Amino acid sequence: MKVQSSLLRSLLITASLVFFSITATQTLSSCEKDTSSLPPVPKDSADNVSAAQKAFDLLVLGKEFYMKRGIDSAGTDLTSQYADQIYILQKETYEKGPLTVTAGGVTYNGTWKANTDYSKLELTVAGRPDFAFYSIPWRVKNKTLTGLSMVPQDAANAGAKAMDLEKK
Repeated sequence: MKVQSSLLRSLLITASLVFFSITATQTLSSCEKDTSSLPPVPKDSADNVSAAQKAFDLLVLGKEFYMKRGIDSAGTDLTSQYADQIYILQKETYEKGPLTVTAGGVTYNGTWKANTDYSKLELTVAGRPDFAFYSIPWRVKNKTLTGLSMVPQDAANAGAKAMDLEKK
């Protein structure tokens, strides 16, 4: 009798545990987290954001830059000619967008585009002859928290040409 009572109690406990486990699983799986009050996370067209994209967004996009160093293909320092210019790359996507250049108090509009790891950056803007210096495809040699150091992508015809942009 004691064995039967013990066995029956054991079966009852097991059945109760199974029942409560199933009930808890169904209850918990039907709960949904309300995310309607959370701000949207910016995403690219593939619905993901790489570390490089996050860094470029945080450190470059929407920030004011000035030309810290500008060297033409002959090695002549042109930095002083660009001292009054401010460059702002704005975001359309993580790899392209509008570019604004303020020069002599006048704002000019252009575009920028980059590859996915931001080792290449192309700036395009018109309106003044001196914009031709940087309106080319660049290869980014160095990226820091405060700036970009670049040389032309077409190294064969670049000579000593280089440009460093620094955050204001």
